[in-house]
Amino acid sequence: MKTPPLLFLLSFIAVGAIAQNKNQDFHLDKEYKVAASGTLNLSASDAKVQITGSSRKTAHVKIDREVNSKGLTFGSEEFRVDVEEKEGNLVIKEYHRSMNVAVVGYHYEKYTILLELPEGMSLRVKGDDGDYLIKSINGSIDASLDDGDLELIGCKGNEFKFRLDDGDIKMDEGRGNLEVDADDADVFIQKGNFSSITARMDDGDFVVQTSLSDNGDYRIDSQDGLVSLTILGGGGTFDIRHDDGRVLTEGKFNVVEESEDRTQLTLAKGKAKVDIRADDARVRLITQ
Repeated sequence: MKTPPLLFLLSFIAVGAIAQNKNQDFHLDKEYKVAASGTLNLSASDAKVQITGSSRKTAHVKIDREVNSKGLTFGSEEFRVDVEEKEGNLVIKEYHRSMNVAVVGYHYEKYTILLELPEGMSLRVKGDDGDYLIKSINGSIDASLDDGDLELIGCKGNEFKFRLDDGDIKMDEGRGNLEVDADDADVFIQKGNFSSITARMDDGDFVVQTSLSDNGDYRIDSQDGLVSLTILGGGGTFDIRHDDGRVLTEGKFNVVEESEDRTQLTLAKGKAKVDIRADDARVRLITQ
């Protein structure tokens, strides 16, 4: 007997909807053993992530993903997050696979990752989309994000490395070594005490307050946007190469050379070297 076309269509819709509802939601709330100076390796996409350090001895991992759909949904999806203790470190890796998923109607996903760690741990974070708030983590921080915002509060480590495509980086303080590689992103850092800075900016603003170390090396390459350095202490030489950009200064800078494509300045009481390469970017230097 042949199956009526309408019945076959309804059966196909039902099967598709059932397959899509399987393995969508995910919940985890668990403690893990870690070393006080261990490393967290986190790989996730499209999540709201908050990482907080304290005097605790273990790592608390709380992950919640809820998916709500109304209407017709076709295809299948599998989602999970694997957590592994590894020699005092913690590895958190998301696994997400979807097969021919299509939605006719309403689809909403809420995905949060809350991590409480010993404050001395280091972070290695890799993500596609999502927002990240990191508080009171005093180890090194290495974050590679595609499209997302990253905010650091009260992080007292000495190594910061960021790679960002589209989003913002905000820090309320920082010290040691800073590396930034960003395409369409803005960087805002207050109360810095960096001994070295290496930054490559394509299209975005690089706005940093920092003191300068006598042996410090500071290199900033910006194509289009604003490079703004507020010098909180120390001094040295500033070599600025520019094309269509312009250089503005506020404070006691001494002009050594000023031409169409190059500006050299000095600031007393320091021996730091600051090299800035600006194409269409504007450069603003301020000393307090």
